[in-house]
Amino acid sequence: MNALGIYFGPQLVGVVETKGTKTINYTVVSHAALSVDEVLEEKVPGTVKLITLLKDELVKNNINADEATISISGKDLIVRTFEMPIMSRQELNTAVNFEVKKYIPFKIEDLVSDFQYKLDNSIRKTRVLFVGIKKEALDNYIDILTQLNIKITSIEYSAFSILRLLKVANIKDKGVMAVVNIDLAKDDEANFVVLDDGFPLFSRDISLMGGYEEPVKTDENQAGVILDKLKREIQISLDYYDRKFPGKNISRIFFITNPNYRADLDGFIKELGIGVNFIEINKYIDRPVPFSLAFVKGYSSSLAGFKIAVKIDLLAAKERTSRKTGPEIFTPMSLVKNFKYALVVAGVCLFILGSTFISGISRALPLQRELRNIINTRQGVATVSADLSSKELQDINTNYKAKANTMDNIIKKRIYFTPLLDAIPRVVSKGMRLEGLSLRKGESGFEFILNGSVFLANSDKETEAVNTLVSRLKENPAIAKYFKDISVGSIDRKQIDKMSITSFMVSGQYYDNKDKPVK
Repeated sequence: MNALGIYFGPQLVGVVETKGTKTINYTVVSHAALSVDEVLEEKVPGTVKLITLLKDELVKNNINADEATISISGKDLIVRTFEMPIMSRQELNTAVNFEVKKYIPFKIEDLVSDFQYKLDNSIRKTRVLFVGIKKEALDNYIDILTQLNIKITSIEYSAFSILRLLKVANIKDKGVMAVVNIDLAKDDEANFVVLDDGFPLFSRDISLMGGYEEPVKTDENQAGVILDKLKREIQISLDYYDRKFPGKNISRIFFITNPNYRADLDGFIKELGIGVNFIEINKYIDRPVPFSLAFVKGYSSSLAGFKIAVKIDLLAAKERTSRKTGPEIFTPMSLVKNFKYALVVAGVCLFILGSTFISGISRALPLQRELRNIINTRQGVATVSADLSSKELQDINTNYKAKANTMDNIIKKRIYFTPLLDAIPRVVSKGMRLEGLSLRKGESGFEFILNGSVFLANSDKETEAVNTLVSRLKENPAIAKYFKDISVGSIDRKQIDKMSITSFMVSGQYYDNKDKPVK
């Protein structure tokens, strides 16, 4: 069975019919073709002209598939990634709608949206990928396909559709990689996407035009300007990504672009220290096709059978919303059925309540008798009354446990000074003399202060000896057991008998087992 993919871009529409990975028929339509007839320009809506044009193109190119996957450019979408605390899917359904309000300029109720999430153990948070579209914009695309008598199977973001080419090219999506698709010869929206094990961390749409309404001049004089602008946009994207995701370094960038520009892009990316690869689209489509990003995105949409990590589907999201909010239609028969159902439910509820009440009484009487017997046979304790309730006994038990825990903490957190006094001389280096050791308890806990001096006839070596002392103190198990935060409090030079020596003060803070200062 043939598959159909349709890409709606800001300047071009790509329609591709495939069987497996092989291209059967295709067409690429420019929006400029809608403005040919100046007489009808102001009288006929743009959507009607587009439908008429697409009908003619489908017939002309013998495209017969009656089901299609639609991919949409970023100009109609809101695509955001953000972090949230770890929670269940049910909790996320509500929480995401509140969180995303920070990132959109209008009401969430005006959107059809879908989201996907992934637990990131490195930061102990949930990464959320959110995609939304205004309801009227989505309805417009659905209306176009309805007028073409084509059933829509799914609606997705074109930058994610194109990720299927990685599957077709048998490229593993493990690790952090970027995918850049761009057409430097025709006006269309380019995309920069960064993936972490196939899950999008970051996406950005790039236009080499002054705006979606202003096309770029693509003659030879402009080729260098366009390429320079592309390099700037890639650099901007990389800089922003590095700030937002420090530590998740991009190892490879895959380009889907015009073959004529590969040499320039290859050199530019390698200068940034990132591996670069180019996907040869013509290897897989079974026929030579001039490079067109609209064709590539339409082709990628037709490969919906190739599963990728991204599962965002705006059509499914719309259908879910319709099921939740759709009005309930009442008919005379449904009212009769509902009334009968209500009577049955009421009867069952009354039966359950009555049975529970009678059963409760029959069970309570023997339990009450047994409870009285237990109370009467309790052993007498001087500090505990036999008439105390279970709640009062639990409170007494809780108080005893609290006192026992307090005693345990006093014993466990006690500092044993003998191991400390034994360990400190063992870490002193040659030429160093200890002059004082004091332990004191302040507001934040115990603290030791170690004073001394060192003479090595070289101030740099003396300073290095003090730092070595601090390192040895930190590494000594007897000291590190209690004092984790050890540092040089002061260090200076002084004269003694015409000799310059370095005096120092080292201090350490006593921490408990939770790595917090003891109060």
